[in-house]
Order: sequence, then structure tokens, then C-alpha cells
Amino acid sequence: MEIKIVTEAISREELATLAREWYGDMVKGVVDIEREILALGGEYHMDANMCLTENGSKQDTVWGFNIHLNRPRAEWIEFTSLINIRPAQNNRGMLVESPELQEKIRMIINKRIL
Repeated sequence: MEIKIVTEAISREELATLAREWYGDMVKGVVDIEREILALGGEYHMDANMCLTENGSKQDTVWGFNIHLNRPRAEWIEFTSLINIRPAQNNRGMLVESPELQEKIRMIINKRIL
């Protein structure tokens, strides 16, 4: 299980390689909205979550997502993950509910994946 911490931009081809390891055309990821970095890959979002928190991220700044490589880039991000259930942060479901937070996540993902 390879999980890649992305601090600089990576190519779509690198992303596709990570996706093929588990799901073929989809990769799970976690973003640290404060540090503007990603952890990509693994079977579960929690794997990438642990990777980031073990490397200095705080739990309240990391959010899970999926990238579907078979969708148009404008529609490839899915803001759904069990790690997103955070009643204390006004996010009661698996979906990132805040449009502002979704946009910030989208911006970081698009900055890190070319």
C-alpha cells in the first residue's frame, strides 16, 4: 500500500499509478487545508489521514475526498469520507457540507495535481 504525501505538484499520470494500486480509476485522498498538502492512496481514507497526522498535520484541518479519474476534471472530486464526520466542526455527515470548505479543498487539489 503506497501512500504518497504530496507537497509539490504531481502529474495526472502519477495519480493514475496510485489509483491502479487499489481502485483502478479512483484514488482516496486526504487534504490538510492549513498546510496545503495531500496524502494520496491506500485502501481507506484513514490510512492517508494517519500518514498526514503522523507527519505534523492536525486532525481538525484534514478532510477526506476521492478523485475519479474517469470523470471530467471539473467533476472528478467527491467530498465524501468517514473521516469527515465531525459534529464538533458542524459537519455531521460523510460529505464536506460547507461550499467554502469544498472550494478550498478543490483549490489545493488542483494546485497539487497538474
